[in-house]
Parts: sequence; structure tokens; C-alpha cells
Amino acid sequence: MTRFDQPPSRDGDEEAAPSGRLGPFSIAECRESAPHLRRELETLDYELRGVVNRVLAEVEDAKGDAATFLRAAATVLLSVSAGLMETAAERAREPADVGAFKDVAEDVAQWARSRKLRDLLADEE
Repeated sequence: MTRFDQPPSRDGDEEAAPSGRLGPFSIAECRESAPHLRRELETLDYELRGVVNRVLAEVEDAKGDAATFLRAAATVLLSVSAGLMETAAERAREPADVGAFKDVAEDVAQWARSRKLRDLLADEE
């Protein structure tokens, strides 16, 4: 069975490693990937959103703070993403590019914001 490595427990005091060479794909690279990979990525996106929505519903049913959950969940998902990038770098036997990870995270946040705005504007038409 193939899996990505679970990160060791951390206390958050570690410094980031120096920037290397292997970083995550951009949104454009994901969208332009081979059809089979694109389908797998779309499945992953769908499954992750489903899990988040299910847990969010449980938080709301328990009268929990949905906004706090979503903010914390974003951090958890970034942690998972960073772990995936580290595992990919290890498998490629190349250092991970932390700077590229930060850049892609910022680009993805801007892409998500513009996508949400487009969706809102489309709903108003």
C-alpha cells in the first residue's frame, strides 16, 4: 500500500529548512496535467471538501464555532499539504522548496478568492 508519511509530532518551534528545489504544482499546472492525473486530483478535491463539510456540519450541529473550525481546518490542511510536499521531495531525492510552497499557497488563496467572487457575481446575474 502506498501512502505519504505522517509527520512527527512538532511543538511549532522549529525553523523552516532552507529553500530547495522541489515545490508543489501551481493551479495552472494541475489544470494542464494529463487527463488521468487531473481526474485523480479532482477526486481528491471532491473527497477533501466532503470531509470538511461533514465535520463542519458536526461542529454546527454541536453549536460550535464554525468560523474558528474553518480557520483551524485551513491550517491543518496546509500542514497536510506541507507533509505531501516533503514526502514528494524525499521520493524524488531532492530538497523541498519551502519558498515555492509559500508562493503557491499565496497564489492558491488568490485563485480561490477570485473564483468565489466569480461564483458570487454569476449568482447575481
